[in-house]
Amino acid sequence: MTNRLSAYCIIFISVFTVFLNFSHHRWKNDEKVIEWDVKSYYAYLPAAFIYNDLSLEFTKDNPEKFNDLIWPIETPLKKKAIITTMGMSILYSPFFAVAHLYAKKSEYLADGYSVPYRFALVFSSLFYVIIGLFFLKKTLSRFYEDRISALVILAIGLGTNLLYYFSYEAAMPHAYNFSLISIFMYLTIKFHESPSILKIFLTGLLAGFIALIRPTNIIVLLVFFLWNVSSIETLKQRVNWFLKQYKYTIIMAIAFVLIWIPQFMYWYWLSGKIFYFTYGEAGGKFFFLNPQLKNILISYRKGWFIYTPIMFFASLGILSLTKTRKGLLLPISIFFVLNIYIQSSWWCWWFGGSFGLRAFIDSYAIMAIPLASILTYLSSNNIVKFISISVLALLIGFNNFQIQQYNNQAIHYWWMNKEAYWETFLKLRPTEKYWDVITIPDYEKAREGIYIDKEPN
Repeated sequence: MTNRLSAYCIIFISVFTVFLNFSHHRWKNDEKVIEWDVKSYYAYLPAAFIYNDLSLEFTKDNPEKFNDLIWPIETPLKKKAIITTMGMSILYSPFFAVAHLYAKKSEYLADGYSVPYRFALVFSSLFYVIIGLFFLKKTLSRFYEDRISALVILAIGLGTNLLYYFSYEAAMPHAYNFSLISIFMYLTIKFHESPSILKIFLTGLLAGFIALIRPTNIIVLLVFFLWNVSSIETLKQRVNWFLKQYKYTIIMAIAFVLIWIPQFMYWYWLSGKIFYFTYGEAGGKFFFLNPQLKNILISYRKGWFIYTPIMFFASLGILSLTKTRKGLLLPISIFFVLNIYIQSSWWCWWFGGSFGLRAFIDSYAIMAIPLASILTYLSSNNIVKFISISVLALLIGFNNFQIQQYNNQAIHYWWMNKEAYWETFLKLRPTEKYWDVITIPDYEKAREGIYIDKEPN
């Protein structure tokens, strides 16, 4: 039974989330599920397969409906384009197809936006996360005992904001990319154990897909190339190996680009550019000389360690890799530092309305390794082990309580500050004073790399 404990944890998380989804039943609400960024991630599917018009000209026929459902940008060719890449639509597509077939045979509108489509999107996220947790289990089992893997799976699945993003806001991309990166990690291990053309091709495809959904996640390639590199000497050996076995690098690059070809074609058709920074049209930019490192980690607005404290312990676990898994220290620590730097350099470092720092959820399959490492280190002493498991259980409970606070706006999606946080600390609903002390980030100034708050209107 001990060797199956982590599998039982995945089953428990799955059943728990099914009940959670049916308790919130957001798919019944016309203004939920396909909302905010999801409108763009999803727009490719109805545009291509229902309205047969990726140019979005069909939206002119019913502006009252589509002005709210699709938020395009205008390209240099004066055409409409979807601001996000099409990676998420590819992942949604099997569930979209089933929903569309059902809608056509039911009383629901087969328009891409009615109840069956929203229901399908909610449960698509759970489907991919189950796969991601399964591959995370396989990765962790290579290095750690099953009881440690079980604790880590529970901590990641129920004790972080991942839970919120594969249940309440299930169609957002972060849970999906968590799963893709989990598979990527497993393929990385398998390739370095026994290189083959098939493995490198699949790894390249997956890396391309991960980057297609969120381009900044291209840094996962550093984990692949630096895997088990622990010194200057092993780094030289790795570089020499890839130079001699250059066919693997070429195949990986071809596979990576292959995934992007439909996106390049779409961009070229509508903008005249193969590489088109769509977010730039909307004023998005990076301020690499002004990274908000402190804010992104420990601010009361969205600090990663404030709203997802389990990740603070996972971060400490990177240090424990020096004693347990030296070959994993370099790739994970470089990824960790670079990921924080890139995310904190984005003009909107808090990433809009969200529960915690959603941009980091993608990386949890990587952060699971140092979390397992520190739990292994702490379990060497029975008293320390008991304390660490108790703290872990407390933080899982705290995460679920904070999710309910967030749903009740006792944690606001972007207006939080120190005074507001402590005013509603351990309170399920906001107080009157809370609404008096919250402040709003100045978005116009943020686009210039200046971060100040202003009073609510």
